Amino acid sequence: MPSVTTTLPDPADIRRADPATLVDYARAITREMNRYTALLGLVVTKTETDGIKTTHQYTSAVHWLMHTTGMTEPAARQIVVRARGTNSAYTIDGTEVPAVAPLTGLAALAGALTPAHVDVIVKAMTAMPATVSEEDRVAAEKILIGVARAASPVEVKKAGDRILDTLDPDGPEPKDPPERPERELSFQEHRDGSATLKGKLDNLSYAQLRAALDPLAKPHSTKEEGRDTRSQWERHADALVDLVRLAMTVDEIPTHGGDRVHVAITVDYETLKSGIGTAMLDYGGVITAAEARMLACDCKVIPAVLGTESEQMDLGRSKRIITTGQRRRLVMRDRGCAFPGCNKHAKHTEGHHIIFWILGGPTDLNNLTLLCERHHRLVHCGGWEVRMGGDGRPDFIPPAYLDPNAAYLAGRTKMRIAGSSWYRRCA
Repeated sequence: MPSVTTTLPDPADIRRADPATLVDYARAITREMNRYTALLGLVVTKTETDGIKTTHQYTSAVHWLMHTTGMTEPAARQIVVRARGTNSAYTIDGTEVPAVAPLTGLAALAGALTPAHVDVIVKAMTAMPATVSEEDRVAAEKILIGVARAASPVEVKKAGDRILDTLDPDGPEPKDPPERPERELSFQEHRDGSATLKGKLDNLSYAQLRAALDPLAKPHSTKEEGRDTRSQWERHADALVDLVRLAMTVDEIPTHGGDRVHVAITVDYETLKSGIGTAMLDYGGVITAAEARMLACDCKVIPAVLGTESEQMDLGRSKRIITTGQRRRLVMRDRGCAFPGCNKHAKHTEGHHIIFWILGGPTDLNNLTLLCERHHRLVHCGGWEVRMGGDGRPDFIPPAYLDPNAAYLAGRTKMRIAGSSWYRRCA
């Protein structure tokens, strides 16, 4: 990485500087701002490469950046897009995902390009078709960087448009009208138990699926988190999971082998009790013990608990631990997901044992709260703690990396998290 050493002026030096020196100061400070912005992009790339969901329990780099830095959603999203365009990343299996503008990333790290210039170049390089040779791509990027060093982002965009017209004068090839596909669905299972779905639907089936998914895939908006940070594809995937969960609660759902549809988990009792280790799904995949404990909260998943000699100790319960009456009272109290700032409706929430059920937590209202799937996972796997306040409502305590100075305020409606006020959901 290029190394640039700059001594920045003190405020006192700026106040007594002459006009020529002020120009030098402005350029030096801007150069350092460019470098630090590019370095932050490297941090985002490294976090995504390590697995942001596994490491920090966040499904979105934008959401993670908002919480860890306190910046707004548009600013965080812009940094993430810029980072992905200028820095190569690696998938879990070690496959490199090359950046579309790697030379631009190096120039930004040297402080030579402002974020606005980088954004224009990344957009221009992304628009180039796959038919453009690597040699032409490199030459085009070098030209754009040269223009950016001396011209405004507007001029860089014009240069990018002229280059694209030269390299791809005919534009994208027209596509043949698609044929009506047959309905099919396939699952490509991976070694970690996850799967890639691939399928086709006829037009009527697709319309029906979208009609069911779209209301569940609407972006949520909260005062604390700002706009929904999930991409359209992430929201559709979450909506499909919600649809499956809703379907599994319907009495008319078909049985399998005489039983209601369920998912079985096999886990060593000590592993489940400690929350450290893994559990095996009946389809062969694995999840963490912390996730198994989360799923056991509402008994939507039936745990098959084994002792030290693999003897069967508990096959779960034939119905949910939380009764219908208890859930109704929870809905009246929490109104929906109780996590600060979340507006998920009660029908999309799960019952959570504040003192974990596997650790002996009772199934009564003083030990229960409602959480949506995202925040349920965050509480179990992301270092958050829940305690019942003196007013009979749950308080949420953040992990130390979000705010090492956050203190639990019993019986109050407000606490400090990452420099801003976070409120429990109030009636």
